[in-house]
Amino acid sequence: MDASDIDVLVIGAGPTGLTAAIEALRHGLTVRIVERKSERGMFSKALVVHARTMEVFAVMGVDSDIREAGTPFAALNLHFNNRKKRVHVDLLTQPWGDTAFPFWLSVPQHDTERVLENRLSSLGGRVEWSTDLHQLEDRGNFVEATLVGDEQAEVVRAGWVIGCDGGRSTVREQAGIALKRTGAGATFLLADVKTTSDLIEDEGHMFLAPEGLLILVPMPEPRQWRMIAHVPSGAENLLGSVDATQLDALIADRAGITFGAHDVSWTSQFDLSHGVADRFRSGRIFLAGDAAHIHSPVGGQGLNTGVQDAHNLMWRIAASRAATPERAEELLAEYESERQGTAGAMVGGVARMTAIMTSPRFVARRIRSVIAPIVVSRPFVQAKLARGVGMLNLAYSRRRRIHDSGKWVAGHRLPNPTLRDGERLYDRLPKTGYSWVVFSNHAVTPDARDGGTPRWMGLPLVVLEESDLQHGESSPRSTAVVLVRPDRYIAAAGTDPESLGYALPSRIQLLHAGQGD
Repeated sequence: MDASDIDVLVIGAGPTGLTAAIEALRHGLTVRIVERKSERGMFSKALVVHARTMEVFAVMGVDSDIREAGTPFAALNLHFNNRKKRVHVDLLTQPWGDTAFPFWLSVPQHDTERVLENRLSSLGGRVEWSTDLHQLEDRGNFVEATLVGDEQAEVVRAGWVIGCDGGRSTVREQAGIALKRTGAGATFLLADVKTTSDLIEDEGHMFLAPEGLLILVPMPEPRQWRMIAHVPSGAENLLGSVDATQLDALIADRAGITFGAHDVSWTSQFDLSHGVADRFRSGRIFLAGDAAHIHSPVGGQGLNTGVQDAHNLMWRIAASRAATPERAEELLAEYESERQGTAGAMVGGVARMTAIMTSPRFVARRIRSVIAPIVVSRPFVQAKLARGVGMLNLAYSRRRRIHDSGKWVAGHRLPNPTLRDGERLYDRLPKTGYSWVVFSNHAVTPDARDGGTPRWMGLPLVVLEESDLQHGESSPRSTAVVLVRPDRYIAAAGTDPESLGYALPSRIQLLHAGQGD
């Protein structure tokens, strides 16, 4: 990297690319972010930000601004059997557990991007608009990128290139990475539209109608809704130029609602396909977001998965600079194994769910009309729907882990319990770098509070007394110390630092790596 001009070059300035650039700067890396478009788009596109992504945004320092731009879903109404059966899922009263963000947040993508771009600017970065990538060459110690903007070509040498340039990624093509799309055999129509109806404005609706799937999602602006509609085979009359009259007819047919559509501000139509890149990395080139995985809009997982990709990757790149070559390679390889596995499960799960909701086959219709209403009515299913779709249960498998009877397990998201002083555990952790959480009720040696002793390797130390935990919360029974990754996942857990010998020696070079903003 001694021959590079910058540490990181980010291609694409959507939510994933902006997250990558922000994280690079927060971790002390130099970065450029380029975008082929001439300016920020004003279409809503991706609409839902989930709880786990809000936790990422909190680390980045933008959660309050994102929350202010959006509105939480209070409930989801599922309509079955041609509207004869309705299941009301009260999302705000579900047992969300250990998160500061117990909701699905409706916020247009352009507002998410605006907040992220403002944060990038506050850190000294900026998006270079009207700048296109023409060629990439991995030279071993750096990547040589040819950029073209304002009809002038420029060759940039970057330590790393992050492809966040969407489903038709130039970075993916230049890196020789394949992404096989599988057609879902379904066409979707999306529209943002205002209404004269008196629908409750913080509740979503899903209609599993014989005419096709219809989803109505509330948007933050009063009386504005996102409509997502499956267009069954043979219903091509719904395609083409879509106006308010057509939307009114579609909603009336499937939902029985006199919607009063007007001011259609955005529409999109596409044949649904899904797929995951066969690699997320080629040497010094990485993929994140839609460049790495393509999927259905149902469930609102795309933007969230992309942001979490970038968050997972950038601390690794920062930490790799201070690590041995062997440990650096291990860190970077883990990005692909963790995030490719996550994307595969997410794409597969959403594809199966979309198929059930749109297939004309008898079995799918039977599931929609008979089985689904029974299943979704159960409280434990509703709880899993809230927290699971919110992406709080995502875990990374590890070959070596010290098991605990609770949730404090290597490869799992660090629990974030509320403490008696009103803070949460995450509030006490640093915003970058590794850290320790120590439970003082266990038999930890007297130096447990002294972070300056060698056993703690100079990393920040958070000591939790049993009295710190609110009523109903308890410390893990067999875990006394937890090594926390920069992305709030557990790197290792055990009885003392010495018991984590398999984890600690290889991380000794990470002391204070990326301890920036």
